[in-house]
Amino acid sequence: MIKKVLIGLVFVFLFVNIFLVNVIFHELGHYMAARYYDLEPEMSIEFENIEELSFSLKGIPIASTNFLDNGNRYETALVAFAGPFVNLLFSIGFIILFFIFKDNFYIKETVIIGFIISLGSCLMNLMPIAGS
Repeated sequence: MIKKVLIGLVFVFLFVNIFLVNVIFHELGHYMAARYYDLEPEMSIEFENIEELSFSLKGIPIASTNFLDNGNRYETALVAFAGPFVNLLFSIGFIILFFIFKDNFYIKETVIIGFIISLGSCLMNLMPIAGS
């Protein structure tokens, strides 16, 4: 019984950390693209509202990247897509790891968690949802 609880806690720990790494690298994708186009990006990470996280369409900002809008819609679109693209790359990486470690149950389960978080983050960030 205790072993199952500890394994569950480890997977929760892994879920939270994989999620946070995805968020940080997602924002780094925006930041690096905006920096490439000289849009003076500023990235911020704040964990003050993290206790309010829930599975809903309400956005709780954990990290954000702000940059200048130079009026070039092409560059702005590329900067906007750079974050979800990083999450897509992560999900592809997790698929590759899944096949490499298919015989190890614990690593395989961790990789599945990473894949779901990464692909979900990519798709969620591509949805056109108006802000409140």
